[in-house]
Amino acid sequence: MFDMSCTYGTTVFSTLHNDAFDDWNAIPSSDPKDPRLVQVMEDKHGIALVGDYYFIQQNGTLSPIWDSRSTGPFRGNPSAFVIAQKVQGIPSPDGPENVDWVELKKLSGGLATRIFRDETVKGQPPPTVSTSLNLCLSYLINFIFCLVVHPWQ
Repeated sequence: MFDMSCTYGTTVFSTLHNDAFDDWNAIPSSDPKDPRLVQVMEDKHGIALVGDYYFIQQNGTLSPIWDSRSTGPFRGNPSAFVIAQKVQGIPSPDGPENVDWVELKKLSGGLATRIFRDETVKGQPPPTVSTSLNLCLSYLINFIFCLVVHPWQ
C-alpha cells in the first residue's frame, strides 16, 4: 500500500495509478513490497510504502484489511489497521478487466471508518480460487480513507 495523497491536486494525480501499474509490471516480481518497486515508487513518483493490503477470513468470508502496523508512519501502533465490509459498489467505468469500485465500512481497527476504492487498474480474480492458494493480485487502485481522529495521529 503506497500513499499517493501527496500528489492530490497535481497533474500527476490523475495518471499515477496507471503509471505506477506500468512500473510494477516492468519489475519481474508480483510482490508489492519488492525493494525494487518500493524504490521506483519513491524515486519516480514520490510515494512511500505505508502498509499492507490483503484479505483475511472473518466469519466465514474474506474481508479486506489495510494494515499499517508494521510499515510506514504508524509502524508499531496496534490500532493502525482497518478490516472492512462492502457497503455498495459499481463496475469500473474503465472496463471489466478492472476490479469494481466500492465503498466499504469499518468492521474493526482504528485506521479509518470508511474506504472508497476507485480508479482501479486490472485486478480481476481468477474464476475459481482454492482456499489453500496464496493469492496475490496485481492491480493498482486509489483508496480514499475517511480517517478516525486518534491521539496517536
